[in-house]
Amino acid sequence: MSLRIKSLKQALFIWLVLPLVLLIIINAVFSYRNSVDAANNAYDRSLYIAARTIAEESKLEGGRLKIEVPESATYLFESNIGSRFFYQIVDADNQTLVGNAMLPSTSGQTENSVNYFSLVSFHNENINGLPIRLAILKHSLVESADLNQKSGTKGLITIKVAETLEARNILISHMLRELLLGQTILLIALTGLIWIVINKSLKPINRLSRYLANRDESDLSTIENKSLPKELIPFIESLNIYLSRLANLLTLRKKFIGNAAHQLRTPWAIVKTQVGLAKKEPMNEDLAKIIEGLSKTADTSVRLTEQLLSMTKAEHGYEIDLTKNVDLVALSKQLVIDYYPHAQKLGIDLGIDCQVNSLVVKGSEILLSECIGNLIDNAIRYCPSGTQVTIRIDHDSLSVIDNGPGIPLQYQGKVFNRFFRGDSKEPGSGLGLSIVKEIVLQHNLKISLDSPYLLTGENYHSGTKITLFIPN
Repeated sequence: MSLRIKSLKQALFIWLVLPLVLLIIINAVFSYRNSVDAANNAYDRSLYIAARTIAEESKLEGGRLKIEVPESATYLFESNIGSRFFYQIVDADNQTLVGNAMLPSTSGQTENSVNYFSLVSFHNENINGLPIRLAILKHSLVESADLNQKSGTKGLITIKVAETLEARNILISHMLRELLLGQTILLIALTGLIWIVINKSLKPINRLSRYLANRDESDLSTIENKSLPKELIPFIESLNIYLSRLANLLTLRKKFIGNAAHQLRTPWAIVKTQVGLAKKEPMNEDLAKIIEGLSKTADTSVRLTEQLLSMTKAEHGYEIDLTKNVDLVALSKQLVIDYYPHAQKLGIDLGIDCQVNSLVVKGSEILLSECIGNLIDNAIRYCPSGTQVTIRIDHDSLSVIDNGPGIPLQYQGKVFNRFFRGDSKEPGSGLGLSIVKEIVLQHNLKISLDSPYLLTGENYHSGTKITLFIPN
């Protein structure tokens, strides 16, 4: 099963730490074995020194073996607190000459790793059920009858020295604890160092990420790669190629929509002129209906063309200066004047209610005029004759309120989508509120829809209120 890692930092950390842990374990095993061997060799050397000391104090006098166990050897035994020590000296016939225990004889393979010049061997044995370490030293004794003679009496003795393993095991356990503690501290320190190095190494990626996240959405210029690590340069170059292609596509799209809308304006203006001239000519009732339908179609097409241009301007609002101060009170008053004749013609009472003398926002007067104008036009277009449409402005919002039939609940989540018209029989393109939403986003405003809005008795029964909230 493959390890799926979604984070580059996590991947680097895991693939650096896992081999490190393995290497530290291997190093700990070998270090532990070497430490144990060193400890055993040290204890074995102590046994050898003890046996050698006894051997050097063994003499032949008058053909008889004289053995004195020196105090130094006894002190060596007694100083190793925690272990019990035994010794035995036997002659060539394996007869015990002196000793405090009957130590086993062994003919097995020698188990020492240290080379000694003497005939000494080390073995792991048992005595009375206790595991011991046994050193066996062969020692030759010579006694000369006369100082001028070369020959004399000879003797061979075997010196056995043994110790139980408590002290060794205590030392080995101590070394194991110290080794594990040291390796653990080393692992923690290296892991922390790796984490710090990874974070420091990935800082350029984090800076690039923050730079791209904070970049203006309208900024499609290429990204400078001079201060970036060379590993990121291929990625940045590919991203710059993509940004260039995207900028070209947006430019072509803008030009196409602008050119198409512009080219449609002229022929539809001509059609409207020709329809107007046709209405002045005498005609029968059927032809008059056809001309009237053609006039409405021309009006709808002209409106659609204008809204396509408005949508193009709204979508490319980042190319327009959005830093100018725009007074929404003055702008709304002018729009009411502009739309008032059309509202009167349809029997709509259009007015304005200002709670403040001015409400200034940063933005484009052209786009904000298009936004508020679409809200007014939408209310006038879809409300019946006799309806009141009011623009209400207070210190932090602008609302367009009508007492018309309202917007059905099932349509309220879709009215800001492009070309959505619900079940309305009125002519239109379904772009008005989508243009409003796009301009609101360009100006960092918020929009809300309340319908039904008007209260009769205890229930809301009709009306629509669309509010633009101005940030403080």
